[in-house]
Amino acid sequence: MNMPANIPIEQQLTLALSKGRIFEETIPLLEAAGIMVTEDPETSRKLILPTNDPYVRVIIVRASDVPTYVQYGAADFGVAGKDVLHEHGGEGL
Repeated sequence: MNMPANIPIEQQLTLALSKGRIFEETIPLLEAAGIMVTEDPETSRKLILPTNDPYVRVIIVRASDVPTYVQYGAADFGVAGKDVLHEHGGEGL
């Protein structure tokens, strides 16, 4: 994409993911939509991972924190297991 690299955070879509199985199973879905994470979370120390689309970024958080990030607006959406959602109770989601 030929877009400016410094997109304001308010204009970016932020996806909260946890490392491990959820991340590994979500990446193919993002790739099918044309969104590629440009850094490997296993080798990078960054918690905010850029993608090939300057309007989309991925944040790496603990699985139990995904619903909280979405609830309070730190992430626009997140992917979590059903067990995490049951523990969180779904308040504000």
